[in-house]
Amino acid sequence: MCMKNNAIWWVIGIIIVIGLGYLVFNQPNKQGTTSPQPVANEPAAPAPAPVADNTIMIGWMGPLTGDAASIGVPIQKASQLAVDEINAAGGIGGKQIKLVSEDSKCDGKEGSTAGQKLVSVNHAKFVVGGVCSGETLGAAPIFNENKVIDISPSASSPDISTKGGAYVFRTYPSDAMAGAVAAGYAMQSLKAKTAAIISENTDYAQGLHKVFKANFEAAGGKILVDEVYDTGTTNFRTQALKFKNAKVDVIYIVPQSPPPGVAIVKSLKDQKIASKIISSEVLMSDDIGKQNASTVEGITGTIAYMDDKDPVATKFMSAYKAKYHEELAWPIFQAGAYTDVYLIKDMIEKNGMDTEKIQAALTNLTGWSGGAMNNVNLDENGDIKWSDFSVKQFKAGKLESIGVFKFKP
Repeated sequence: MCMKNNAIWWVIGIIIVIGLGYLVFNQPNKQGTTSPQPVANEPAAPAPAPVADNTIMIGWMGPLTGDAASIGVPIQKASQLAVDEINAAGGIGGKQIKLVSEDSKCDGKEGSTAGQKLVSVNHAKFVVGGVCSGETLGAAPIFNENKVIDISPSASSPDISTKGGAYVFRTYPSDAMAGAVAAGYAMQSLKAKTAAIISENTDYAQGLHKVFKANFEAAGGKILVDEVYDTGTTNFRTQALKFKNAKVDVIYIVPQSPPPGVAIVKSLKDQKIASKIISSEVLMSDDIGKQNASTVEGITGTIAYMDDKDPVATKFMSAYKAKYHEELAWPIFQAGAYTDVYLIKDMIEKNGMDTEKIQAALTNLTGWSGGAMNNVNLDENGDIKWSDFSVKQFKAGKLESIGVFKFKP
């Protein structure tokens, strides 16, 4: 009898345990669904990169691969030079800077991806870049949403003034100025009355295209041919034949990166076109002249003026050459990137890591000097105030200055 009763109680106990187990492991979660069962050997989600208390993360984004890498890599080196100098001098308030670079490939979608990674994974509160306008505009919403300070040394699309947002700044002037200077030079110095334009289908190139066309036509000139090509195009014979038949006074070429620009010039010269050729700043590099001397001979172009005799610019250029054992391929862009890092340093020293305070300070920046630039002034759109542009021409593989022209609104 006792043994039988004990057996019954054992059975009851087992039933109770099973029932409790069922209730525990099948309780509804907050969304009213059954809690998922753990999967054996399922990999854990990667944790965000830890940020050391003695480190200040500064992001960098620009093209490190592809056609535009010839612009992006030298600019990244200039940024790294500034970081190394600041760290060697004790950092910012005793903290070392870590520069984290992302290859945004001169592309809007890649820029958005790079910006998201710099903010979410690397926890950067400050970014230098993008190098190109498209990638800068692609990342701008992310930077603004997260109150991340972004300063570009070379993005020049006029759209950045209106679409960049409150947290995006730049130390290179808008193409609203550069396009007007190019049109003015074409009409006043080259006496051009007719023009053709060939431009790449990117934010940067279309910004310049739009401004040049508007200014040229407003001054009484006529655009007889207007060609837009997609990124990746390598054959420009068809466009060259159109320009040849139109017999325009001047051809304005606006590529996103040097390789298609050189290919366009070669196609024009293969057709023995007599029109004068003006390029945007993308071709205005001594490296382009060295590598393509016969092709680019006689080509003129506009680029923001940089006084390379200024002591701060001279010091920067000497330091760059000493560190990397190479000439500066894009002095004005590289000087801007170097300066941007020093500007971020100064803003942190004055405002701490409070990016709202720094945003307000940058919006009202007046007469600031540091890095490789003097008297930096930023307006309410985050644009640098600028007036002087160089017009340069390739002669025997080298860029020679034709003169300095002032932007007149």
